[in-house]
Amino acid sequence: MFTHSSSLVTLSLLAMSSWLAFASAVGPVMNQQPTIFDLIQNDPDLSEFFNLISRNELVPTLLKFRQATVFAPNNEAMRAFTGQKDQDLLLYHLANVALTTDKLDQSVSSELPGNPPLWIARRDASSYQYDFYINDARVIRGDIKAMSTRQDEQVLHVIDKVLEPIMTSARDPQLSNPDAARLLERAGSFNLGPYQISDFVQQVTSHKKLSVFATPGRHTFLIPINRGFEAVSRDKIDPKVIDGHIVPNVALFSRPAIRGRPVQTLAFSDNLKVTISFSNESLPSQEIGSRIYVQSNTLVGDFHHPRGVVVAQVVKANIPVRNGVVHLIDKPLIVIDIDIVNFLKSFKVFEQRNGILYEFYRIMKDFATNFMEGITGAGELTLLAPSNEAFRKLGEKNLNALLANQQKLTEILQLHVIRRRLSSDEIIQNPLLSHVESADRHRRLYFSAFGPDDNITVSVEGGGVNATIIQPDIGALNGIVHIIDRVLGVPTMTVIEKLQSDPIMSKTHALAIQDDFLGRMQAYRDPYNPRIQQKFTMLVPSDDAWEVIHRTMGSAFKKLFMGEYSYNVRQILERHLVVGQELSINNLTSQGRDNYLQTIRGKVKIVFVENGGENGGEPTREYFAEWENIRARVVRPDVQCIDGVIHVIDHVLVQRREISVSGSERFTVNALLLLAITLTAIFWNARALQH
Repeated sequence: MFTHSSSLVTLSLLAMSSWLAFASAVGPVMNQQPTIFDLIQNDPDLSEFFNLISRNELVPTLLKFRQATVFAPNNEAMRAFTGQKDQDLLLYHLANVALTTDKLDQSVSSELPGNPPLWIARRDASSYQYDFYINDARVIRGDIKAMSTRQDEQVLHVIDKVLEPIMTSARDPQLSNPDAARLLERAGSFNLGPYQISDFVQQVTSHKKLSVFATPGRHTFLIPINRGFEAVSRDKIDPKVIDGHIVPNVALFSRPAIRGRPVQTLAFSDNLKVTISFSNESLPSQEIGSRIYVQSNTLVGDFHHPRGVVVAQVVKANIPVRNGVVHLIDKPLIVIDIDIVNFLKSFKVFEQRNGILYEFYRIMKDFATNFMEGITGAGELTLLAPSNEAFRKLGEKNLNALLANQQKLTEILQLHVIRRRLSSDEIIQNPLLSHVESADRHRRLYFSAFGPDDNITVSVEGGGVNATIIQPDIGALNGIVHIIDRVLGVPTMTVIEKLQSDPIMSKTHALAIQDDFLGRMQAYRDPYNPRIQQKFTMLVPSDDAWEVIHRTMGSAFKKLFMGEYSYNVRQILERHLVVGQELSINNLTSQGRDNYLQTIRGKVKIVFVENGGENGGEPTREYFAEWENIRARVVRPDVQCIDGVIHVIDHVLVQRREISVSGSERFTVNALLLLAITLTAIFWNARALQH
């Protein structure tokens, strides 16, 4: 670490120390407050950092006699740091001015030779508070004031991570505080770990873009490593692509960078608009921390730069330079030069840390090679790719059972494929696009978009599982990949849990709470084995279905949801529930066009209507549930659950008479009930007198 300048540092510190000793000798000591040295020495949570200070001959004197700001890592941070703990590391945590958080600007010069800056970021923590970050470290205790023996102000900030300066083994003063351009030019002189960046440097120099990396200020530079060029044509790295790897006027360290928030790159003009954003992937419990990803999003493209998202993993983050911060990434951004299968392969293994889609790729490669070959030559498509965490959510038992059933696995994988491009913009901008046919032609996918305009979330339901698209619109030569947070078609919820969690079933769930209807469902047991719960088939009115009741029977709707008629609610819901059978839509229509479903409260007719089939196309079916004169369309069939199946319908099977009880009718019912109670009491009193 900057060993070339250690002698200069020693001389300067000796000179400062001599001056401080002289000043101390000739001036009165008036200080009654503790010095910053005292504060650190007496803080048990800073003992590791104090040990580093005490091994230095001169820094203790500086911390007693002059103005200073110290960013002190706590013990946990010091123990987690695996780098070299030497004089240079210590000086990088010191500044020669006293700065409380309200005086921290964009940067502060450190005491390391060359005075490399420490970059300051402020992030909202609540309505009234901010989190302050120094490079990538968060201030966990700030503004602890002290006073030197010469009455100079001192400030201590405790941070949760060690500040690591850029490291070099070369004895060259010009490398003591490099900008990003110098880092590119002399990459071999800096400790970048096992990574090389010569391929990107070659493109930068050949396109005469090196000066952009020397621009003063605070910027973010994303540098692809050589390995990332194995699957990318170098002739696609043009000046605009290089500009897309630079975020001007902001130094985005990985932790303070707001996840999912797009920021404009240097490639943001009328003809080409590229943003980047950061995201994380949580690691399994046996690993620590999380992987960091950066994605480019070409919002407006041209012939050479198509629209779409490219995701790269940050392999070495937070390299501080004089004009900002550098992150090394595992492949170039912006360039879409790979098909979907090879995109999945790119997550195979990198530095023994599996990428976010590695598990999905592994399952295809090891258990479903026919499926992988099928999507390779299938033309344009959209793939809903479950993340590693999505497979972990299944649990080991469910996952092993799925992998052991080849046919089931293929059906599940087909459910994740749409045989055309479908971007998130198309889903958001076209509300009528509520359902889409999957490659498993027996099942459809149901999309919905919700949230504020600046933070819209897209979800998809397939085979009874609701998933959120956590990374949309990753571009490929033959389609689009959306990363989702659950595996579709493998249910992990019961019917009751599905009612509780699915937003389109919220009103039915609100009613099912009344009169302990859900408790009654849980109480149903298999008559031959009471330890096993019964299976269910449930026709669930959607929230839109209940809105129809709200519009047409407003007062009755209000009474139902206020809990005044829980008995009526139970009767209505029992008409929608079958106990003891799990009936898919194919089961329900197996007897032809007219079939009957035996619910707790009588029979409901299930019918289907065939549409289309012209020009050689396959006909499609619409399914309906009929009761008395009400016909409800099945808008979402076969929502699979652990203990049954749900079919979502667009009308409630209820008549006005069932929930239209007038005040006079209620009075009559109550009067008759009171009369019955009175007559019963008279009868038993008379019997008692006879005896």
